[in-house]
Amino acid sequence: MNEPNPLPGATPPGTTKHRVFVVDDHALMRRSIVEAIEREPDLEVCGQAWDVPGALADIRSLGPQIVLTDLQLKASSGLDLIKALKEQAPKTIVVATTMFDVRRNERLARMAGAAGFCSKHDGPEKLITVLHEALASVK
Repeated sequence: MNEPNPLPGATPPGTTKHRVFVVDDHALMRRSIVEAIEREPDLEVCGQAWDVPGALADIRSLGPQIVLTDLQLKASSGLDLIKALKEQAPKTIVVATTMFDVRRNERLARMAGAAGFCSKHDGPEKLITVLHEALASVK
């Protein structure tokens, strides 16, 4: 007798869910990112924000393992968020993303302390891979 297939996004027994916080100032992009993450059995979105002050407050209270931040935010910079997190929550893993000047922004993000980087042009599969690689790099 076959076991039923788990529901999409269901956590297989014995799997730990890694808590992800998403920062992006474009609601449609943020929603798409959240949906891609939520399809993964070992990832869950624990919070979302559109700017650095809101993100810092929520990250402090929610304690995610990993933060995914856009670098080009309307009212602030994802680089500022990365630097603040490295001071306030140094064990929090940060992955940065952007659509603009990808090579330069990847270098800046890594210099600020990001463990991973993904261009938004790469799509959701690459983003999920980068999140998993960043999580694996700190084990």
